[in-house]
Amino acid sequence: MVDAMRAMLDELMGKERDVPLEKRTNRGLKFTDREVCKYALAGLCPYGLFRNTKSDLGPCKYEVHEDDVQFDEVKAKWDELTEAEKERYGYDRELLTLLEQLCRDMDRKIERQRERAGKESAPRELTADDKSRLDALKAKQKEALDASERMAEGGDVDGSMLLAQQAEKFKEQHDSMLKQMTASERTMTVCDVCGVFINSTDNEQRRKTVVQDHLSGKQYLGWKAIRDKLEEMHNKYGRGGKLPGPPPVAERPRSRERSRERERHHSRDHKERDRDHKDRDRTSGRTEHRSKDRSRSRERHRRSGAEIGPPPSYRGGRDSDRRPVRERDRFYDDRRR
Repeated sequence: MVDAMRAMLDELMGKERDVPLEKRTNRGLKFTDREVCKYALAGLCPYGLFRNTKSDLGPCKYEVHEDDVQFDEVKAKWDELTEAEKERYGYDRELLTLLEQLCRDMDRKIERQRERAGKESAPRELTADDKSRLDALKAKQKEALDASERMAEGGDVDGSMLLAQQAEKFKEQHDSMLKQMTASERTMTVCDVCGVFINSTDNEQRRKTVVQDHLSGKQYLGWKAIRDKLEEMHNKYGRGGKLPGPPPVAERPRSRERSRERERHHSRDHKERDRDHKDRDRTSGRTEHRSKDRSRSRERHRRSGAEIGPPPSYRGGRDSDRRPVRERDRFYDDRRR
């Protein structure tokens, strides 16, 4: 409800009704604006054909349609373009794709509806009581025919003809009763345009009324407009032929070249990442090797120091040995002797 009131105010007062006067742009609509319906510009917007019906397609993704006060001016500007200029915008392509999809969906629905109508219109099965009544009529018919033949052989022609007429009446009663017993509760047909069920009745006048009401209904007229527009576009562009609109053929190699360039950049980035990973692994290996060498060197130094035997006051380390250099050299010389 709120959206409907907002749309009504937009139509009457414009979308800038709440904007201060000094900030209003007062720009008119253009057919390239995002809110203008491109289907309506191309000739038909199917979303407004089935409102409040079972075939309702929902809201259109565009806001501005034929009921907008500015649409006539926008449509006039669109109609001023040549066919080549219109095809560059691709609005016909967009409408043609939509109508083909809608008709495909409707044709599938019609096939399902026909299967359902065939099942509901199928003859009813005979019950045991129905079969016994039909068998009794058949027996009476056979007796009358046999009696008619006997009278004919005896020379009673009038009696033979009378019994033959009775046998014919029994046959008519049998056929009429069989038709009534096997008749379906209702006979249904499916419209080839909109897929709506049409109930057939025995009354000819009522049947005509039902058909006329259907042909003037909203669903039939809407789907007929869609199919007529699709047929018009197929006659113009051909079935399964080249569709109008972008992208032009001359621009396709550029797009392919861009995709190739992106692929080359991708592969280049992957190679650089792999190279960085290898460098990191190589650097980490060198660092680990150096640390192992240092550990071995320290171990050898400890062992050699233990064999020589430092003085009691020696605590190891560069900063811990605070004796003069000459005194330390003299100590080691005495130990070697």
